[in-house]
Amino acid sequence: MSEKMIFCLGEGKYESKGIGYQKNYHVFNKSVTVDRWNEINKIVKEILKDLKLELNKNSWSDEWKKVTTKQWKQLAEIPEFDKEVVESIIDFKLDLEEDEKVTIKISKKSLDALKESGIEIIK
Repeated sequence: MSEKMIFCLGEGKYESKGIGYQKNYHVFNKSVTVDRWNEINKIVKEILKDLKLELNKNSWSDEWKKVTTKQWKQLAEIPEFDKEVVESIIDFKLDLEEDEKVTIKISKKSLDALKESGIEIIK
């Protein structure tokens, strides 16, 4: 049995075979060196340090919903991150493509010019 896996999954959700099943030094179903595994393990622990698992009260899917969008985005910055593998494990879709909203002030004349140019204005 392997214990050196981070966010790994077998060929299917309940399959006990495949690239992500029972293999040492795998992250997001990718093989990594021992040193890299240790680096990633440290990063993941730091990102998820405030996650308190309550599996006696909730399912794993409920527990993964406690991870904030910010934390998922930080995990996604790990080069080995595989969104498809993670979504298969956590049982819901991640929205990592959040648009940043900004407010700008412009004159009515400039606003009219933008509209005429075909730029979509959202209020």
